[in-house]
Amino acid sequence: MNSKATKYIVLLVFLVPAIAKGHNNHTIRCTENVYTLSLGDLSFSVSAETGGRIVSFRRGESELLTTDAVNPVYYGATFWLSPQANYWPPCPAIDKLPYEVRIDEEKLSMTSQIDNTNICITKEFSISVADTSIYINYKIKNTSDEIRKLAPWDVSRVSGGLSFFPVGEKDDPINKPGIPTTYIENGILWFPFVKEENMPAQKLFSTAKEGWMAHYYKNILFVKCFPDIQVKDTPPGQGEVEFFIAPDGKYIELENHGEYISLAPNQSVEYNQKWFLIPTGYGKTKEDLLFIIRNLNKEIK
Repeated sequence: MNSKATKYIVLLVFLVPAIAKGHNNHTIRCTENVYTLSLGDLSFSVSAETGGRIVSFRRGESELLTTDAVNPVYYGATFWLSPQANYWPPCPAIDKLPYEVRIDEEKLSMTSQIDNTNICITKEFSISVADTSIYINYKIKNTSDEIRKLAPWDVSRVSGGLSFFPVGEKDDPINKPGIPTTYIENGILWFPFVKEENMPAQKLFSTAKEGWMAHYYKNILFVKCFPDIQVKDTPPGQGEVEFFIAPDGKYIELENHGEYISLAPNQSVEYNQKWFLIPTGYGKTKEDLLFIIRNLNKEIK
């Protein structure tokens, strides 16, 4: 059997069962202001009480995201405004305060409060029955009477593992390696996490292409698909993709930034993503992981 045929078997064995498990059992339930979308063994939970934060993404008992037990402030996945120089610390109304909830058939929608930043965030989440992906739509609205310069900033916090993405322009000044264990091979930047005693915080900034990044941990493959942007549209001081290692290696942040724009009063901009969480089985090589990703429908509608 040739190698190409073997790869197709890998795809069929590990992707098709993951999709088939979902069928049409799509539900949305609420427990203590945490709303959970589920399809088969896939579940995705968002806290309306805590800034519309994604607090869980799992397959069966396999959890991707870190919890507040790891860090009481920085956990799960959240959405901020970029660049960091202009919007740090994150606006409480966007990041911490309760969101208003609406459920429209099989879509979960949450809308932030508006404080003195005069920015309103609406988050929409749904599950695709076709491929068990999570569709995420973030809408930023400028409710002020002034033009606001900003970009979307998505942050997902995970444990250990192997993170990777297709690197963009290698010689661009945006690129700041920052993490010694990273390396580039055949156009892919690889970050195998190696925890060390008294590990300091570390951060990588990079150009990217193809509009995806991935993280492989305990035989679960996480793939984030997002709009690819040009170097000239990257928010100042940021990378299109960033990796951050928290002090002592307690968690890793997988970060992606959208296009830096001037948002006119009462205007909105959307930032759409598609997330996959795929059980792969044991012993997958880098080549296996890339094959699975290349065969996903990463199109964002």
